[in-house]
Amino acid sequence: MFKLCSGREKKGQVSLGAAPTLVITLVVIGIVLALGATILDKFKDQQTANSVAANATTNALKGIDTFSSFQTVVAIVLVSALILGLVALISFAR
Repeated sequence: MFKLCSGREKKGQVSLGAAPTLVITLVVIGIVLALGATILDKFKDQQTANSVAANATTNALKGIDTFSSFQTVVAIVLVSALILGLVALISFAR
């Protein structure tokens, strides 16, 4: 009745077959961000205040914080695209 697409049928199309890959990608990005923040936080504590290294570490932590705040938006967009794809699949299957 319904065809479960592999995610490679059309350019720019998100299908249910691509869902596991998208979820794993979001998880890996979250883990990498968390590990990077943890490592930078450990280095920050060992550096002299107001040194170039301390300022670079602080700026990198701010960058990671900013980038990680967009992860929620990316997840919402991906889930919305999957839901819209499923609705389109059901409506066109009839």
